Amino acid sequence: MTNPDRNQTSDGAAANAQALQNAIALHQSGNFRQAEVIYQRILHTEPNHPDALHLLGLVYHQQGQSKLAVPLIKKAIALNPADTTYQFNLGNLHQDLGQLDEAIACFEQVLASQPGYVDALAALGTAYKAQGRLDEAVASFQQVLQYQPDRSDAYFNLARTLADLGQLDTSVAQSKEALLNNPPHAELQFRLGNARQASDQSDLAIAHYRQALVLKPDFADACYHLGNALEKQGKFNEAIDCYRQALKHRPDDVNAYLDCARALVTQGQLDDAIAIYRKVLLLQPECASTYSNLLLTLQSLDTCSSNALFQEHLRYAEIFEAPLKPHWQPHGNSREPARKLKLGYVSADFCRHVVANFFEPILANHDKSQFEIYGYYNNTKHDSYTDRIAAQMDHFLVCSNLSEDQLAQRIRLDGIDILVDLSGHTALNRLPVFARKPAPVQASYIGYPGSTGLSAIDYRISDPWQDPVGLTERYHSEALVRIPGGMAFTPEPFAPEVNALPALSSDELVFACLNNLSKVNPAVVHLWARILHALPQARLMLGNVTDSGIRDRLTSLFGKAGIGPERLWLQARVSVPDYLALHHQIDMALDPFPYSGGTTTMHSLWMGVPVITLAGDHAVSRLCAAHLSRVGLPEFITHSQDDYVQCAVKFANDLPALDAVRQSLRERMNAPQCQPAAITRQLEAAYRDMWHNWCTS
Repeated sequence: MTNPDRNQTSDGAAANAQALQNAIALHQSGNFRQAEVIYQRILHTEPNHPDALHLLGLVYHQQGQSKLAVPLIKKAIALNPADTTYQFNLGNLHQDLGQLDEAIACFEQVLASQPGYVDALAALGTAYKAQGRLDEAVASFQQVLQYQPDRSDAYFNLARTLADLGQLDTSVAQSKEALLNNPPHAELQFRLGNARQASDQSDLAIAHYRQALVLKPDFADACYHLGNALEKQGKFNEAIDCYRQALKHRPDDVNAYLDCARALVTQGQLDDAIAIYRKVLLLQPECASTYSNLLLTLQSLDTCSSNALFQEHLRYAEIFEAPLKPHWQPHGNSREPARKLKLGYVSADFCRHVVANFFEPILANHDKSQFEIYGYYNNTKHDSYTDRIAAQMDHFLVCSNLSEDQLAQRIRLDGIDILVDLSGHTALNRLPVFARKPAPVQASYIGYPGSTGLSAIDYRISDPWQDPVGLTERYHSEALVRIPGGMAFTPEPFAPEVNALPALSSDELVFACLNNLSKVNPAVVHLWARILHALPQARLMLGNVTDSGIRDRLTSLFGKAGIGPERLWLQARVSVPDYLALHHQIDMALDPFPYSGGTTTMHSLWMGVPVITLAGDHAVSRLCAAHLSRVGLPEFITHSQDDYVQCAVKFANDLPALDAVRQSLRERMNAPQCQPAAITRQLEAAYRDMWHNWCTS
């Protein structure tokens, strides 16, 4: 907003002129309430005083009463249409209110009268950018720089807009130009860092962020973005330090809290991450995604009982579903049990993601004469997996730009009969849409090992081993539907052949866990250390060791259990082909708990490596047991820590038997009961039963 600094008097109103000067002085010093009283007094005696109207509008806006300001400034413009300052400030007011069309009209009117009004040009560019009119925004910022070549904010905005247009090289060039035309400037270094980061030049981005912090040590945005860049490089320890530094300067920065928590989870510091999620929920109690992050993290916490975990899921429903229930609407879907059904799948993982390994074989085998398939994709990531999945669906919608209400309404308009969640409480889920009950039948499948907590989701699709009858129903808000064949799975086509058991030609035995290391808690380490103590010839490979912080944490945990670093094989994160090839050096895999391995177990079995698991009383601790059961390996499923150790020792002392299991695994995984087509028919029969239940309800 332009400052109230003009001295215009009205004929025959000397007293008001002096009062106006006094009010302006108070206004400029921040005494808004006192200035407001004087402006109102002037208008009481002179209702059509344009300056008083304009300035009272500004003071209302500065006190957070912007809607009261608009009619006052419009009246001032009507009384004095030649004053472009009034029109400019009205444009700023509309922009602050999010009324971009009105703001743009004001700025364009100012420029029609006064083409060289540089502040109006800059504001117009900002409004164009907010509307997504990026080419017009670029033109506006370039005009600003023609009038004022050293104007740094125009350089910032031009560089940022060019980056949004994908013109990253030009964006970097503009940022460099800004650095040449301005003295050392932290904001310029920060913007250049953003441009470098957007073009995947992380090393250069990090250098610019660090330079910004040299120039401005309390620059919270630079701390935060430096953390993002370091995290992208796998430097989680440094990233966490940056997030914490950002929070010192900006204590209520929710994004910094959430990214810090994510990095802590990756390092296995679950208690610290959980504390952050709970703090964020105090700041933003209605943030469903934060609550989902909390629930997902609690899955890996060995000190959280199955009942406590379920109660937390029910609490999610109390907060995010219960207020919506009174607004649920009846569904007009035709209640014909045998008709062709509209089946909708909702996921953020229709891309290269582990969910695709389990979902694609189902999608490829769906009976299109019985089901019309809709996909609702809550992500902007697009790759060859996305293309493949979209091609196999009858309808495919990228819905990440839709609000919860908008997506729920779209699902209703599409007439979906059965809506299936493939995410649970994982990243970018749309459970709040399911909480609005947009489809008559709703189910959860594949993406999350346990209940969503929502009563709006009628069923959770599982199998007889992950959720044995009578064991886990008490931890579900949904009815359990068990598919006899379990989950379909597509192994990677480039997976190498199974080799001979490495221990047969070596003097050592290699155990391994290639799971996410957030699952490796102190109780898991204690159990694995017992195995290493019992088998002096054994070493343990741990994957995903990305930085020194994770390495130090693991060596410390095992050191406390009496296992030296020489017994550990700490493996950095590698590409998927290299990850699969690592199995050629592994004799047996060890499953963590309580959150057992799912996709990692399937990859391990496909590569000939059996997995020892400790089955619990909750779905999250029975994923691995389910996968072992479907290929006929009950001898690797244990039910106590002593049994777990004895299983490892037994097979370590019978290498020929272990190799026989290794060589049999691909045949087991290709058995008729494991074929995706058969499992899809079972799933479709379950869908039909769900539909019959609704039709007769």
